[in-house]
Amino acid sequence: MYMSGAAREHVEEIRRIKFSIGGEANPLTEDLHQAVRDLCAELYAKDIRFLMELIQNAEDNEYPEGVDPSLEFVITSNDITNTGAPATLLVFNNEKGFLPNNVESVCGVRRSTKKGLRKHGYIGEKGTSYIL
Repeated sequence: MYMSGAAREHVEEIRRIKFSIGGEANPLTEDLHQAVRDLCAELYAKDIRFLMELIQNAEDNEYPEGVDPSLEFVITSNDITNTGAPATLLVFNNEKGFLPNNVESVCGVRRSTKKGLRKHGYIGEKGTSYIL
């Protein structure tokens, strides 16, 4: 995955300041990690939930003018993350792309940049599921 210099610097700043990765240790980091882990365990208790959230994200995205939105899931037996995983799920979407505020949103808790954008579908955490 290619990341521009400015984008890489932005991600490194979030890692350092927010998550104490490669910077000064923050004593609250472990408490936050445990709280988010517990929340995710409860929220995503059903195995299918995370897929529904990915689909909802694609539905909420912004797309360039004249582009038909697309979403593709690919499972590969390659461990592209080098974490020892038996497989990797790749998600492709032709949205406009992430801006710095979107990256910060993904790295935060309840900091969505998409609040209020739902027009239809409601696949995600608070909605009724359906197949697109």
